Amino acid sequence: MAVHAEQSVPGLLSRALTALEARDVEAARTLAAQAEELSTGPLALANAALVHGYVDEHAGEMECAVQRFEHATTLAAGCCDVPEGLSLYVHATVATATAHRMRGQYAVAERLLVTALSRVEEQATAEDVVAVYNELGVLFKYSGKFEAAADFYERALGRLSGNGGPELATLHHNIAGLAHARGDYAAAEEPARKAVAIRTEALGPEHPDVAADYAALAPILLEIGEAEEAESLLRKALRIFDNAYGADHYEVGIAAGNLAAVIHQAGRREEAMAHYERSLAVLERALGPEHPELAPVLNNYAQLIRMTDPCRAREALERARLSLFAASVGENHPTLTAVNVCLSELENPK
Repeated sequence: MAVHAEQSVPGLLSRALTALEARDVEAARTLAAQAEELSTGPLALANAALVHGYVDEHAGEMECAVQRFEHATTLAAGCCDVPEGLSLYVHATVATATAHRMRGQYAVAERLLVTALSRVEEQATAEDVVAVYNELGVLFKYSGKFEAAADFYERALGRLSGNGGPELATLHHNIAGLAHARGDYAAAEEPARKAVAIRTEALGPEHPDVAADYAALAPILLEIGEAEEAESLLRKALRIFDNAYGADHYEVGIAAGNLAAVIHQAGRREEAMAHYERSLAVLERALGPEHPELAPVLNNYAQLIRMTDPCRAREALERARLSLFAASVGENHPTLTAVNVCLSELENPK
């Protein structure tokens, strides 16, 4: 008897992804589990495991997500002799590496991506190779390997020649983030605005992905003296993230920390304090208390309270430094440098 299209493995997985986009995690989980039960061959099993991993990731169950991503990668690795298998191997590897990066395991993520790249660079589609390049760029930005990050973003742009879709918006977003991390704020503004323009045209101004572009542009604007626009964009991004994801989502924590920095610079200490504390609480729940992505917020928070509560400031800075050391960032990483300078000033006041 023929299986109805919607009850086939591809149909179930398509519905699972649609449910996930609508933030119905339980429906997505049920559909992904049904797809896994119906799957027989390694490609179908790999695809089902990958989608089920996305569900776990959205639910904050990162251990389960990593296990499913790794299983999908292993299955797909044995099918790289066909285009579908090669593409699935890329997506599963990138998902696994991204999950490790989000957990602060930068060295693990790098090994996975470099291995995958050596395997697929000459065979995979441009879109799939760009996915690996882009994730390497993001990873190297976080670990402070800025030149390597810039190289992979440049290579990705070369592969996307003529493509004006979301992939190009994502690259411009990330290129701007790298320039911001390097302190080259003038160079960061143009790609950040390009990301907003491209994605707004594709998705509309209220989409969460566009809100992420607003949140990336805002700190750049703050650095070039456009504080009013920066605050407006961050408030808009925070509202969209709250509505789309709920109050405890990672993106909410990042946006709240950036908004705190804008308000801090404007001299509104109490309001900045509230947003820093919200950011840290959300990020600790989303990532864990020792994750390196808390370090910039901890550093900024310490700067705010260093004169009124030097002991608490020192505690925040030590937490930031330990998290960065655990992630094996480079000794010239800008956040680590800022943390060390502030600790030195607290220990040796003038």
